[in-house]
Amino acid sequence: MADALALLICALGRALDFATTWVAIGQGRAVEAKPLAADLFHLLGRPAGMIAYEALITTPAIFLGCHLARRAFRTRAAGGMSDMAAPNAERLVFFLVGIISLTAAIHNVRFFL
Repeated sequence: MADALALLICALGRALDFATTWVAIGQGRAVEAKPLAADLFHLLGRPAGMIAYEALITTPAIFLGCHLARRAFRTRAAGGMSDMAAPNAERLVFFLVGIISLTAAIHNVRFFL
């Protein structure tokens, strides 16, 4: 159940972040992070650049972070820590990404008002 909740929060946050950023960019009001995201948007155009950024950079980075967290805590678990440390570390990464994404979405909502 905790895995599903962590994934749900992460997915919801990412979806809202993507949607609100997409609309804010379309209105010419959002400024994405520099240098990488803004450069990719400039190179590929805003819609294609945003999709490429999310699909090729952000999403793999999230799952890489989860893999590294799980691996780091699995190594510690071998040294006597609880077997739940690795899954809990992965859940924490998903929760944090979801919270950060929801925060970005809330920041972008102000452009719609």
